[in-house]
Amino acid sequence: SYLQVYMEEIDDLLDTSHKNLQIRETPNKGVYVANLTVEYVTCEEDVYELIAAGNLNRSISSTGMNETSSRSHTCFILNITQRDNEGRTKISKLNLVDLAGSERVGKTGAEGQTLDEAKKINLS
Repeated sequence: SYLQVYMEEIDDLLDTSHKNLQIRETPNKGVYVANLTVEYVTCEEDVYELIAAGNLNRSISSTGMNETSSRSHTCFILNITQRDNEGRTKISKLNLVDLAGSERVGKTGAEGQTLDEAKKINLS
């Protein structure tokens, strides 16, 4: 799964129709994001392809300090299942997080939407 936190909302980067997703918690699943796309992968190339596809949907903007400034925080969630020869299973979750940079608004020359994004980035 791959999500972004943009303007204080959670969006699915693998399915752009899934916007403003909600955080939920259940005894069985623990904390999770409802309706977040889950893709099955079998090798590292599959993982790289999902990250690349999600990055195309990530919110970026040009600022006075950075031509391709990330305007969102992202989290790539990898659930790993391992089975040994005796049939035992181990399950792990790996969260790869990329935090949007906090830029000084005065130095970036941000205005309008970019200014609003900067305020939200600095809040979270």
